[in-house]
Amino acid sequence: MDNPLSDVGVLKFHCTDDSRPMFDAFGDEWDRHLSNMFLPEQRVLIKINLNTADPYPATTSPDFLAALIDFLLSKGLRHILVGDCCSNGCLPTRRMAEDTGILEAIAGRGARMIYFDETPWVRVPIDGFFLKQVTVPRIAVEVDRIISLANLKTHAHADFTMGFKLAVGFMHPVERKLLHWHHLREKTVEISLAVPPDLIIVDGRSTFITQGPSKGRLEQAGVVLVGNSLLEVDAEAYRELYRLKAKFGCLEHFEEDPYQTTQLRHARRLGFQ
Repeated sequence: MDNPLSDVGVLKFHCTDDSRPMFDAFGDEWDRHLSNMFLPEQRVLIKINLNTADPYPATTSPDFLAALIDFLLSKGLRHILVGDCCSNGCLPTRRMAEDTGILEAIAGRGARMIYFDETPWVRVPIDGFFLKQVTVPRIAVEVDRIISLANLKTHAHADFTMGFKLAVGFMHPVERKLLHWHHLREKTVEISLAVPPDLIIVDGRSTFITQGPSKGRLEQAGVVLVGNSLLEVDAEAYRELYRLKAKFGCLEHFEEDPYQTTQLRHARRLGFQ
């Protein structure tokens, strides 16, 4: 995938509660680098984090999602979809979207919610080390652009969950049962071979620095990261997470170099840049 942000790398915006000033600042970068990539006639899918009904940062912030939709509309995009499939134990996703306020955030904005568990699925062959095919929502391979809207937090089983781990929500619930048996960290990376995003946004205003993904010690990172490279965005997000864990004395097994983590080391092995 072409990387129109390659000359600026990962964009980092300092942001606390109100994200709209951040989108105002992002607007200039969008106009310079992304306006020719995201066109008005294209269908854009925002992949959110709706694993459970727990509040942000366990799930996508409704306020941040609303601000992102408004931003995209202001840039001329008119066909905006928002989608995810929650964890197997929380199905159906429709109920999670109602309980978390996601539906309320979308209402009246011209965007449409897609519940992956209610849509057709297709099998996508991939050249992974542990996965050779992934069953994903058909809509995910039909849209023109995908924006991954991830959160910044630790994960009790995968160490951390950011851009790469967000893609688990694309995987069919039956396959997700098997995902956690062996090599979870590597498999979560391989899913993005089937559905690579065009833009990654990591909402790191608040974060869990222990446990995760649905609960943990809550701290304020105060950043939002934006980029086209899953590898680079997750590496920068990891640095922010490591900084907070070091600050509050809960490093556990975390190493300073993001590329020594199992997820990002495997991503390099797969050819992600």
